[in-house]
Amino acid sequence: MENSRNKLEFNINTQTKDIFDNLFAFYGMLSPDGSVLSLNGKIFEQTSTEPHLLVGQKFSETVYWQSSEFVAGQLETAIKNLDERPDTKVLLDFRVSAENTIQIELFLQKQTGGEIFFCAQDVTQREKEIEHYKQQSERLLFAAENAEVGLWFWDLAEDDVYSTPVCNEMFEVSANEILSFEQILNIAHPEDRETVSETLNESLVNGTEYDMEYRVVYEDGNIHWIGAKGRSFLDREGNPKKLMGVFRKITDKKLASEELAKIFAREKKARDEAEEANRAKDFFLAVVSHELRSPLNAILGWAKILLTKTVDETVRRNALETIEKSARSQAKLIEDLVDSSRVASGKLRLELRPLNFYEVANTVYNLQKPIAESRKISLEFFADNDNIRVYGDAMRLQQVLSNLLSNALKFTPNEGSVSLDVRTENDSVKVLVKDTGKGIEPEILPDIFKQFRQGDEQVATSQSGLGLGLSIVKILVEKHNGTVNAASGGLGQGSTFTVTLPLYDTQAGSTVTAERDAPKRAEKPLDNVKILVVEDDADSREVLQLYLEQNGAKVKAAESASKAFTILRDSAEDLPDVIVSDLAMPEEDGYSLMSRIRKLPSEKGGVIPALALSAFAANDNKERAYSVGFQKYHTKPFEPDGIIEDIRGIIRKEVSA
Repeated sequence: MENSRNKLEFNINTQTKDIFDNLFAFYGMLSPDGSVLSLNGKIFEQTSTEPHLLVGQKFSETVYWQSSEFVAGQLETAIKNLDERPDTKVLLDFRVSAENTIQIELFLQKQTGGEIFFCAQDVTQREKEIEHYKQQSERLLFAAENAEVGLWFWDLAEDDVYSTPVCNEMFEVSANEILSFEQILNIAHPEDRETVSETLNESLVNGTEYDMEYRVVYEDGNIHWIGAKGRSFLDREGNPKKLMGVFRKITDKKLASEELAKIFAREKKARDEAEEANRAKDFFLAVVSHELRSPLNAILGWAKILLTKTVDETVRRNALETIEKSARSQAKLIEDLVDSSRVASGKLRLELRPLNFYEVANTVYNLQKPIAESRKISLEFFADNDNIRVYGDAMRLQQVLSNLLSNALKFTPNEGSVSLDVRTENDSVKVLVKDTGKGIEPEILPDIFKQFRQGDEQVATSQSGLGLGLSIVKILVEKHNGTVNAASGGLGQGSTFTVTLPLYDTQAGSTVTAERDAPKRAEKPLDNVKILVVEDDADSREVLQLYLEQNGAKVKAAESASKAFTILRDSAEDLPDVIVSDLAMPEEDGYSLMSRIRKLPSEKGGVIPALALSAFAANDNKERAYSVGFQKYHTKPFEPDGIIEDIRGIIRKEVSA
């Protein structure tokens, strides 16, 4: 043993001492029981003991391991475990002096003869850096978690994914569960999944950064937006090594951006519409000035001639006819202006009653025929029935057809043709006014019924009229619960205007007719639905009541909020199924009425579903209506199919509740 030890000391001292001194803080040999055989190293230049004096002592009992009560035990355990593991490494505190302790990494290796070779490196700085990075990472992780940012790291070599709890939560995975790459892809919205996969795969292949926003679909069906950013790393051979990054929920930000874009779009649309309206009004005022002055010039001119000169009978008669024609033309212009003003102020009145629409159409045809003949235009009239019952205002319906026919004649050249075709269908009458005139450009068709629009302005200025006729036609037709539309193949290809009006159900006739109509009545969308209508405008109330009754409803109508409340109070045994109420009414408006109704107990009507009917379409009005208890909001003029669907909708919701 002594010879072996001397040989080792000789070898270390003479051959490798310089190398060992530079590599290790200290090194040496121990006996199988852990006693010091040799001990060397530059670290002992800082200690107060000479290392060779420790030969023969237990290494674990020396002064160097007395920095704490556990260090000596750790070293002793490591030495004993060499029987099972010939090589071992342990991190220990090494006491250099009473004031100075360093951290060393001690390597122990059991030799063939049982002796133990050991060497140690000073890792104090390394451990400080590790602790610093650890603390920094913990702070960053804490900050990321509090900022609701999910972190993830994918080691491709080990196929191991690390993710933070916030990251797992974003992908509906428990905090302790291992997040897989497949789960990240599977939760992506079907429309975005391919993009997510391609983006991450491209980053993996090229070792580049990725930055994307995409949707995820959760188990409850809710859709959220995720922002993902990170990069991949390649090994020396250019193969993907690891992928890491951050995930962050950006749903609120995305929705805010989308809402802002919608607001900008709405504002732009409003500005464009305002500019177009101003341009159209300027053009309209110019036309008004021209159209009112033209007949006035003829009237004043001929009146002056008749007053100051003597003319023969032929000239006198021609002058009077011109004055009459000009006066009628000016009267028509003024009538259109007045009707337009009535529409704008909501004061357009209708005198509704059952009538024969054939007689209305035939009257208009006979009035317009002389005008057509004077211009050598062929005007044809056809009707498949001479008893077509509708519910409406005869004068206003005559105005509708007159405007359409005079418009067709105005834009049809001499030798052209115009037709008035009336056809009855199951529950409606359809009127087609066709001409072989100038036609309408496709881009103008959608706006042809708007006020201040006269189609092609260059064409319009060569013709008389204010361009209000078609807008008045549309309003009057809709007041009769009908529809009107225009069609044209383009300039030079003529045009067709189609008016559709509901037929009037007289609920009379032969037994055969009653039996034939019975199935239709059974299929009416509001069959036996009890409705309370509240509307202060008599015409609007009458039209709405008639329309609802024609669709099967049993209607009670009130002209004021107080009357409606009285009807409701007196109908405790037979409450309505739905309330349809106007909002803008004198004395008490619809908001106040609904607030009072909602304070009633349910058995007295407090929970009856209600639909608000108003000419105001602003969001503030809608929100206020909903806040006082209305379930639906329908703007005037009411859309026939739309108001039925709204009523059926709140009834279905009430039943399902």
